[in-house]
Amino acid sequence: MELIEQEPHFWELYQDDHQYYLGIAVDMSSVVSCWDIFLTPEQIHAYRLQGRESIVVLAKTIVDAVYRGDFSYLHQHQVSSAQTQAMQTAFQQWRAG
Repeated sequence: MELIEQEPHFWELYQDDHQYYLGIAVDMSSVVSCWDIFLTPEQIHAYRLQGRESIVVLAKTIVDAVYRGDFSYLHQHQVSSAQTQAMQTAFQQWRAG
């Protein structure tokens, strides 16, 4: 697992072989809600074609849905605890330099 893109304090994009994962923090004013999700094959394809901009658009779409009270996308794409742990380890390794 490797951290490959980020928007500090908002989202991080990770890659593990051919799968991509997004860690996203949604600021709900009094609390920040953090989620780890997997990207769909279509989203991976968009990232390969459009790069970072496709993730910016995806993150905005997720935040807009959460602000409307719709967490369904996040629940449907949530990763396992093992994947979350791998993402956290990759972040710590990246931060350590």
